[in-house]
Amino acid sequence: MKKFSLVFLLSLLLCLIFALPANAADIKVKVGATEYQKVVTNTAYTSKTDFAKGSKIEITSDKDLVSAYIVWSTAPSAWKLDDTKTIDDGFLHQYVKLDSPSKSFSMTLDEAQSICFIKAFADGEEPKDLQKWQKPQDEVDVLAFAAHADDESLFLGGAIVDIIANHPDMNVQLAVMTNHLATEKHREHERLDAMWTLGLTNYPIVGDVKDAYSMDLESGLKTCNYDEVLETFKGYITKYKPQVIITQDFEGEYGHGQHRVMAKAVAEAVDTLAQSNTFDVKKTYIHLYKENAMELNLQVPLDSFGGMTALDVAKEAYKKHASQQWCWFYVSDDYKYSCDEFGLYRTSVGTDTGKDMMENITSYKAIHEEEERIAAEKAKEAEKSKPKATVKKENKASSIFTKIIYIILGAVVFVILLIVALRVYNKNRRAKKYQPKHGAKK
Repeated sequence: MKKFSLVFLLSLLLCLIFALPANAADIKVKVGATEYQKVVTNTAYTSKTDFAKGSKIEITSDKDLVSAYIVWSTAPSAWKLDDTKTIDDGFLHQYVKLDSPSKSFSMTLDEAQSICFIKAFADGEEPKDLQKWQKPQDEVDVLAFAAHADDESLFLGGAIVDIIANHPDMNVQLAVMTNHLATEKHREHERLDAMWTLGLTNYPIVGDVKDAYSMDLESGLKTCNYDEVLETFKGYITKYKPQVIITQDFEGEYGHGQHRVMAKAVAEAVDTLAQSNTFDVKKTYIHLYKENAMELNLQVPLDSFGGMTALDVAKEAYKKHASQQWCWFYVSDDYKYSCDEFGLYRTSVGTDTGKDMMENITSYKAIHEEEERIAAEKAKEAEKSKPKATVKKENKASSIFTKIIYIILGAVVFVILLIVALRVYNKNRRAKKYQPKHGAKK
């Protein structure tokens, strides 16, 4: 039995080894003659390598590389790829596609920068979970507001996954009130890892409020300039035009003052923009809100997440916040701060009849496709509905024009033939000039 168990374990280990994704290509990183291999071997967000302004970082490999993945210590300024292409998206985790396969590429920095690590990949080596962020879209169907890194997974994660899985044409955007740059930079990285796990692909909108702990609204208001937060949120809403907004509890879940500030500002922004006829968000959901309450079903296996449930995915996302795993709260749908409980704070499209936040909502994608279809049909109908007299007139004009063209072409051909004939005649005439006959008397 022991022998069987040992063989079984060894077989399982071999299966796991061969099931692992391909590793990144072995690369070397240099600036001039100085080698920086730490930036290749490091995988921690708390460690970094500093590079001076103007540094030209050379990355080489024995394989033809097709892409690179750069994790910066803080959001980067613009830099140049191979001295030709400017990269200026400012993403903390940056995926770069090379113009063509090459055993080397360079990064030239416009400013002094710090990099946690660099990975590069040959064709077929990119892992499936490689983050390929895109900029926030001009229009988003859902705008989710979270106070801190980890709140997006703890309290909003289940709802976000539920929407992404069941409404893949919906564009979902995360906005975060605070940042952790002053004290815990690594949490900015953890948030990106968690977001990618949730299925979000739009890069987050991150505010300027510093993370600070407080246990009531009054003390939470002292950690920020509320008027600035309110105006910022109103700006987000008018810029991205969300149809649905999701945010956290008015009571701050477990009482956190900054959670309360954010929920208050989101609700006030939604109300004032609607009242001023600036922009009307169709539906606004507040976590744990008791009016028009809804319990999402987060325990349905989802094909787009490999059979995992929305609750499972939210739990996995929260694990990406490695620095927060000592905390007592957790992702669940059956405790005081359940991630499946929301209330419809405001609606202009009617109340819900089921457990779908997207009820009565049509995605912008579908709206624009329908607009294009209708415009095409109208153009087609307009062509068909032209008055017959107009059509006949156009056809008659076209016919007359065609006849004129034929007449002109015929005249041109006639003139050409006439010229040719005259030339031939003159030539023959010159050839027939008088010549003396043979044997004539002198």
